[in-house]
Amino acid sequence: PKDVTVTIGDKSFVVPAGTKVKDAAAAAGVVIPKLKIDPATCKGCTLCAKACENGAISGEKKKPHVIDQDKCVQCGECLARCKTGSIVPA
Repeated sequence: PKDVTVTIGDKSFVVPAGTKVKDAAAAAGVVIPKLKIDPATCKGCTLCAKACENGAISGEKKKPHVIDQDKCVQCGECLARCKTGSIVPA
């Protein structure tokens, strides 16, 4: 694992390797909002879905994924995995 920079809106913060995104966000004074996946940029790589501990992200491989707002707890782990910047504030 390595450090990852996460951007939410106009705020960015570093998530040190081995640290939960929500903990790094809190340390940086950033509140993780409700999130959605932009279908125009999502490549369906499944990295976000694999990172989601609550199973809130679904979709077929190579097709845009979606976040189930009822299951999402705004932990932000998906943000650290998305390589296309497709996970944005809802």
